[in-house]
Amino acid sequence: EPERLRTNMAAYSNLSFEEVVQELIKQKEVVRKKDAHIRELEDYIDNLLVRVMEETPSILRTPYEPKRKAGKISKK
Repeated sequence: EPERLRTNMAAYSNLSFEEVVQELIKQKEVVRKKDAHIRELEDYIDNLLVRVMEETPSILRTPYEPKRKAGKISKK
């Protein structure tokens, strides 16, 4: 860990204080956007799960035995 810290610090040692602060602000914005995206995906999954529970709850049973494999078209 100390070696990794030194390596990371060396990458920023040639930057001014203002440049380091600008980089920090950019990184905080990246994290904020990723957090928002994660929340959107969690909401989507929650809504999808509710729809599955309402429409076809049997697919959530364990063990689930599908009548056909996903992506396969059965020939009759």
